[in-house]
Amino acid sequence: MYARLHDVLSGQEANYMLPFYWQHGDHYETIPEEVERIYASGARALCVESRPHKDFCGETWWRDMDLILEESKKRGMKVWILDDDHFPTGHAVGHIAKYHPELRPWQLIERHVDVMGPLKDAMLTVEEKDGQHLICAYAYPRTGVGEVCENRPVCLTGNVKGHFLHFSLPEGCWRVFFLFKTREGSRHPDYIDMLNPESVRVLIDAVYEPHFAHYADYFGSTIVGFFSDEPSLGNDWYRTHSRDLGMYNRRVGMPGLALPWNDAIPDMMTASLGFDAAACLPALWFEQEGVTEIVRHAYMDAVTKLYRDCFTRQLGDWCLAHGVQYIGHIIEDMNAHARLGCSAGHYFRALDGQHMSGMDIVLHQIIPGMSDYIHSASSFGCDADPAFFDYVLAKLASSYAHIGTQMEGRAMCEVFGAYGWAEGTPVMKWLLDYLLVRGVNHFVPHAFSPAFPDPDCPPHFGVKGFDPQFEGYSRLMKYANCVSHLLTGGTHRADAAILYHADAEWMNLDGNAMLTQVPAKLLYDAHIDFDILPADCFTDDSGSRVFPARVENGCLCVGKQIYRVLIVPAAVVLPAKLEQALAALQSAGLPVIRLGVDAEPASLLSALEELFVPDITVEGAYPKLRICHYTADDAEVYMFSNESVTDGVDTTVTLTGACGTAVMLDLLNDSVCAVSAPDGRLALTLAPRQSVIAVFDRDAAASLPAVKNWTASSAPAFSFRIETAPYTDMEHFTLYAENVSADALFSLTGIDHMPEFSGRVRYTCTFDRADAPAAARLALDLGEVGQTSHLWCNGIDLGTRVCTPYRYELTDALRDGKNELVIEVSNTLANAIRDRFSAYLAIPATGLTGGMRWMV
Repeated sequence: MYARLHDVLSGQEANYMLPFYWQHGDHYETIPEEVERIYASGARALCVESRPHKDFCGETWWRDMDLILEESKKRGMKVWILDDDHFPTGHAVGHIAKYHPELRPWQLIERHVDVMGPLKDAMLTVEEKDGQHLICAYAYPRTGVGEVCENRPVCLTGNVKGHFLHFSLPEGCWRVFFLFKTREGSRHPDYIDMLNPESVRVLIDAVYEPHFAHYADYFGSTIVGFFSDEPSLGNDWYRTHSRDLGMYNRRVGMPGLALPWNDAIPDMMTASLGFDAAACLPALWFEQEGVTEIVRHAYMDAVTKLYRDCFTRQLGDWCLAHGVQYIGHIIEDMNAHARLGCSAGHYFRALDGQHMSGMDIVLHQIIPGMSDYIHSASSFGCDADPAFFDYVLAKLASSYAHIGTQMEGRAMCEVFGAYGWAEGTPVMKWLLDYLLVRGVNHFVPHAFSPAFPDPDCPPHFGVKGFDPQFEGYSRLMKYANCVSHLLTGGTHRADAAILYHADAEWMNLDGNAMLTQVPAKLLYDAHIDFDILPADCFTDDSGSRVFPARVENGCLCVGKQIYRVLIVPAAVVLPAKLEQALAALQSAGLPVIRLGVDAEPASLLSALEELFVPDITVEGAYPKLRICHYTADDAEVYMFSNESVTDGVDTTVTLTGACGTAVMLDLLNDSVCAVSAPDGRLALTLAPRQSVIAVFDRDAAASLPAVKNWTASSAPAFSFRIETAPYTDMEHFTLYAENVSADALFSLTGIDHMPEFSGRVRYTCTFDRADAPAAARLALDLGEVGQTSHLWCNGIDLGTRVCTPYRYELTDALRDGKNELVIEVSNTLANAIRDRFSAYLAIPATGLTGGMRWMV
């Protein structure tokens, strides 16, 4: 039997959950209780969230950490530590402002003046403000087209004397640029400078080293690593300009935007360009004939490599040297991952030093069922584009896990945070499946908090015993651990690779570079899996920690990954080195499809059909059926997830990589069965939101019963007694209604009932076995449930369900004559407790609300 399957079936799966445990500095006495609650949820690790603590790295912090570590070690739990006192990472506990103001971030800004020549012995005021340092001054002829300048710079730097620039210029319109480095234009002026290794070292000395000094004996055992939360380059506007497109869209080519700066950048750019970069720096804001694209690319290439080398590698290397790991994520939202400002310019380089790739899903960035609609969200801008969030975000993380030299297949997501109390287990389960099927396998649930009610980014799990969803949440943690275990340790199978769009966006003007999500959506809805590969796989000569690409037998090989085609999103221009690499790949026999050249997006799928038979094909139109495939040892492992919230799946999938008998695991419905796939053809039926795992392992499947295909039968003639227990005391129920028939069920929070009720609803009834269908095997589908159910039949606990299908097999619990059912349904705290985040989710009905059926 495949070892990981044996682990899951015997309850020995590893841990992949490390929830945030928020620290406020005022709950020392409850730390043992809180750690135990995290343990009871199924997590065997936690990440200490320092942000709310009032004394991070101070006396009470060490007091609290002493107890957290003691309680965690007692339970065999691992501890991660968030690495700063403020969000985002980079504040260094205030040490930059207090002790090292000289190490604050530098920005590059420009000021320009347009003059009409000829001019002889003219002057311009330099206007060098306090803290600004003039780098250079150049004049450029204007072309007369927009604000484009000719590439005929006249260096005037040596003509600056005191407060004036002295110059003479010939006839024509000229633009004179002054370039300054300054502390202006930073979102976080007292943060570390991500482009300066000495400045980044302040964070290590302020946070990492003190933790090692206090807890060296825990390092590598109980303490397993540090977590950076959304570090960024942090540049912002230094003067207003009409082109402000929002926080997620800070890019070169935006006049008025300060740009991250280090004195090493001009030399790095010059080495890349082959000519003096200083004369072309104004092209970072305004077009300059013939060089705009390559100058902007050279700058972004230099900045992102400095960020990589100075920040993420320095932290990651320190952790590695001290026996722990380094993890975290940047802001990826709405394509920010390849841009400046709130992010770090290049997703892969920004995480280069980490030991897991990383991402987050918070603030309603993804909402079940909304993959075809731009939708409201509590994130910046108040909306979210599913083209990015549903088709690219998680694939960035899993792709890097597959191709990163030190990732070892690990992809992490911070999840659930700031969705509000309205986020019940059906939403959480959908989000987990969204991540798992896309290759993410480590999770940081957000969050456990010692305070209740805590208005800071709910939901919070457990919350002193007042969380009606905690039972369902805990079931999900077990589920996610099992699925992660099955999908870890193997090799991901994907037919296609898509070139990461960062380089193209850096150097192409607006609208001239296609984003990764265009081909990604086409492929994914057609069940063609893919990874996203940075140009560094093909062109890098600076030691990026991604496996280099090679061509073997007409396929693209990157580490253990094998792809049958490389798809290049459309761009007017790409870096010369990348163009050479793409040509070499084609010459070596790799199919390379350049959108806009070799195929238009609309014809991409047809072009792929001519190249290969996909690893997986699906009969019928089921674009929201998501599938992943891993090969491990002698097993082939598949996950099938129906992301539709309204429509079921009833199809046959053809698997080119497997055939014969498989173990089918429907883990949330307590079903482990054998299923046959002759010639690789597997019959698949899924309810909305349902997911299953198929493991092709003949030895394991031989001793299992065949999968049961349940069919809806009659509606039960139950008469229910209904009782309620509020979230403040969920063990004591009071009568609400009696003699309610199964066909007259209603929402307990409906307009005529208790809209502000949060807690549990208990339904009890008796029925005669003779009144149920006379089938050898019998199940009950509860129909529409809001939101978590737990069922007992004749006192036998048949478990918890967290999403559709809310189906329970009763066969072994039934007896002749009278039978008793007890069903408890829990809703969320959103009805009783107001929070601003829940305003972005529909609050479901409460209880059993209809559609109950016998299943045979």
